Amino acid sequence: MSIVDLPTTRRGFLRTTAAVSGGVIAGGGLWSSCSNDDSSGGGKPKTLNMLYATVEANSEAVKGVLGDYGKEFGIRLNMDTIPYDALQQKVFSELAAQSSNYDVMIVDTPWMPAIVGKIEPLGAYIKNAKVNDKAKVDTEDFIPKVFYDTAVYDAKQSHVHFPDSEGPPDVDGIRAKNFDIYGLPIQANALTMSYRTDLFDDAKEKAAFKSQTGKDLAVPATWDDFTAVSKFFTRPDQKLWGSTLMAGVGDWSTDDFKTLLASYGGDGHLVTDDFKIAFNTPEGVEALTYYTDLINSDKVTPPGTTSASWDTVTNTFGSGLTAMGFNYHNMALKPNVEGAVSYATVPKKVQEGPHFGTWMLSIPKTAKNKDWAYRTIAWLTSSDVQSKMLSKQLHPTRVSVYDRAASDAAVKKAFGNFYEVLGKSLEVGVGRARLTNYGDVSNAVAVAVNKAATGSQSPKDALASAAGETENALKQAGYL
Repeated sequence: MSIVDLPTTRRGFLRTTAAVSGGVIAGGGLWSSCSNDDSSGGGKPKTLNMLYATVEANSEAVKGVLGDYGKEFGIRLNMDTIPYDALQQKVFSELAAQSSNYDVMIVDTPWMPAIVGKIEPLGAYIKNAKVNDKAKVDTEDFIPKVFYDTAVYDAKQSHVHFPDSEGPPDVDGIRAKNFDIYGLPIQANALTMSYRTDLFDDAKEKAAFKSQTGKDLAVPATWDDFTAVSKFFTRPDQKLWGSTLMAGVGDWSTDDFKTLLASYGGDGHLVTDDFKIAFNTPEGVEALTYYTDLINSDKVTPPGTTSASWDTVTNTFGSGLTAMGFNYHNMALKPNVEGAVSYATVPKKVQEGPHFGTWMLSIPKTAKNKDWAYRTIAWLTSSDVQSKMLSKQLHPTRVSVYDRAASDAAVKKAFGNFYEVLGKSLEVGVGRARLTNYGDVSNAVAVAVNKAATGSQSPKDALASAAGETENALKQAGYL
């Protein structure tokens, strides 16, 4: 199955892959890569075990390079793929038991504050030429914000972000400030906007927009422009609305809100490193008021928006019901829907700040083959290997891979300008607060967004209530 034939939703992909692959995913089975030379001379192991996600971190892209890995390393790499919720439980239980079952584990960013003490720091490995014989880790090639947000921690203060995430990552500079590197980023997701180029490029639509507004029809770069364009394309009698939003209770609505909060000049982390609540602010109220107005006053979103999730908006946009939509992948129209799609960065108010989060490959402290595990994750996250995984639509973490994608005719033909937009979005993205109980904070905010969107509370009251819940959660976690 090629990437262009894959189902368009995360859950749909997961269900389809499970059906196609059988025990590989549904049963947590092993996907193996091996070369003809299975010797373990010189201390090299015959096999390595890697715990990995499914669709959330694009397991298909990794599977596609395992044959090359086997030829390069002469090692069998057993890849155990498990869906998200079960994967999180598995990672935490393996680390709590100090198990040596896995040489490599994939870790999602929100998990890291709770487990960093059980993960092997990699600074010394990166500086050791002996273990960089297969693929030398060029930290300066990683997108700075992605690398610092995902991999750089002070293990004694896991809630603290590295103080400077703008410059190219430097191992010596990181370690000099008592931080270290606890994995190598492999799959980076950021909120982007998909839009219907067939509508935006239509001469009649351009003329009508010009007549109504006095302005040229263009892909919105600001939220004010977004409102105007969304209103223009909202035509319920034609079953067309301006855009999707994700206002159902879940991480998706939190991500929508924190993106707007950052773009309005607030702190999109939601909670600061010194545990101040950053969303119950004038910027937060203004951002949530704008969001709810799109749904209730301007009515530019289709029915069901207040219960919408990632998958809902993918299906809605794919069915041709909206001119624009937001998600973490390149949303496409379904085969029975005529039209064309392109991509753009999320609009801004005073600055850009799309939500982003990244998966990384880490090594448990109790792993038996740390040197070879390090070589493995260095190779899997290398520029050449990530570039090869573009055909399976990996979301790369390296600057050089995005540069290659921009000039790769096959990639551009398959995915249009998506990689260009994703790369730009990651450069300006805003991650999460580093809390062991970030899920509690995210849920409190998601409930607030939904209450405001449904009209059961004002944006101001909803955020005040969420702030109280967040403060209690921080106290329960021992932060306050």
